[in-house]
Parts: sequence; structure tokens; C-alpha cells
Amino acid sequence: MHSSDKIINAMLDEKLLEKIKEHVSYFPRKEQAILLCLHEIQDHYGHIPKESLKDLAQVLEVPLKHVEDVVAFYDMFDRGEPARHRIRVCVSIVCDLMNKKALVDALREILGIDFGEVTKDGRFKLVPVQCLGACAVAPMFMVDEDTYKFEGKEKLHEILSRYP
Repeated sequence: MHSSDKIINAMLDEKLLEKIKEHVSYFPRKEQAILLCLHEIQDHYGHIPKESLKDLAQVLEVPLKHVEDVVAFYDMFDRGEPARHRIRVCVSIVCDLMNKKALVDALREILGIDFGEVTKDGRFKLVPVQCLGACAVAPMFMVDEDTYKFEGKEKLHEILSRYP
């Protein structure tokens, strides 16, 4: 039996574990699948639960510290309180120059939260990121995997209403 066949903490349920094993089998070295596996965990739980890191380290046959360091390095991974939807706001210099402040102010007013916080109903979490790779439409933001250009508070409210 391989060490990845029996999970000690069992944080990863059967379906999630199968997806992770598919990613692992694609690469010549198990640890090369770490980013895809972390995305699967985050998609499954809405964030990266601390308990899941030990299980993933076991599957990938890498030290727990390595998995923790990868999660800490990338701002796309969220270890905090989960929400049904993540709003990622680009806070890079380009978006800053293109009036990111108006977007952030509108989000704060509409949602009543700041970066790193979750709305009282658990619907949204506001997450700052350095770059979303869409400088041509700055200032921009993402809700889950959907990308939007900020076009005013009214349009922002309309966009957010699509995410129950």
C-alpha cells in the first residue's frame, strides 16, 4: 500500500481525493501537482482548511511545511473564513492608477465589509490580489471565476445580485 492510499486525517473526502489522485497521476513527480490539488481543495471547501494540508502532504509525499509554504506564497489560496463567493480585487499599481479606489469604496459600501472579511450572511468574501492579468480593463475584479470591469456602483450591484 502506498502512503497516499490511506489518509491519516481523512479531511479529504472520497470524491475530492479521487480528483487529487487524477492530478497526481498526470505528472512525472507527485509534488508537481500541488497547485492543481490546492485549487481542487479550495473549490471543494470554499477555502483551504488547515486540516487538509496534512492529508495533501501525505498524498504528494512532501513535508507538510512545503505545502504550507506554497499556500502562504500564493494569494489565490484562502485559508481564512469561507464564503459562498470570493470577490478578488486587483490592487496592483495599474488598477490603482485606473481608480481602484472607486471600486473598493463601492464594494465596501454595498457589502459592508473590508478586505479579508466575510458578509454576515456568508455570501461574499473580499480578497485583495496583486494582479488578475487584465490590465486592459482596469480597474477590475473577479467574482469566483468570472472577470468584470468596474463600471460604477449601479452596475456592480447588478453583478453581485447574480451570485446568491
